[in-house]
Amino acid sequence: MDPQMTPAKGSTAPSGPDAPARARTRWVVFAAVVLLTALVSFGLGRLPAERESVSDTGPDAGFSRDMQAHHAQAVEMALIIRDKSANAEIRAIAYDIATTQQHQNGQMFAWLRDWGLPQARSQEPMAWMGPGTAGHGTTLSPGGRNKEAARLMEGMATPAQMQGLRASAGAAADRLFTDLMIRHHQGGVAMATAATRLAQTAKVKNLAAGIVKAQTAEINALEELRGRL
Repeated sequence: MDPQMTPAKGSTAPSGPDAPARARTRWVVFAAVVLLTALVSFGLGRLPAERESVSDTGPDAGFSRDMQAHHAQAVEMALIIRDKSANAEIRAIAYDIATTQQHQNGQMFAWLRDWGLPQARSQEPMAWMGPGTAGHGTTLSPGGRNKEAARLMEGMATPAQMQGLRASAGAAADRLFTDLMIRHHQGGVAMATAATRLAQTAKVKNLAAGIVKAQTAEINALEELRGRL
């Protein structure tokens, strides 16, 4: 364990000769929960296209576009760490994140197509959440002149942080990944929570609720894992 780090409050790090087995069992159970959530959302998301009118600037379209971009960075981080980490738990959760979020991106892409809407956004990121939420939780200046803020959404890593992850190695890479992914998931949960409240279509609400549940579980697992690195 990193001498600078202590387990998160309330965490119970496995110990004893059977600790690796217990850790693997916990991740198997966790992966099953994530897979079940994905399968349920898949069944809901591929129902025949809803006929209600979906606004190009409304919360359903805005969430579908922004969460695709948000997920894409999580998938990239997961693939980076899975290729370099020697930690079996890190590699397992990275695989789960990559496969689940790629699948969800396919759903949201298909929804926009079914609604007859473009994949590209016509407004600032997160504008669908209401005033003061566009661009990494900051209020954009008139005309969207805060370009750096507009490129980021809640929890997303900066280009410098992504480069740091690519350049890191060993235990330092594992720790950086967990730090970045915890924050990334916290932002994703905030966005999905807003969608459960604001979305007009049942499938967006259902997927958003599934994201809140799955990513909250992943945050807890990552925090416990981070305390043992």
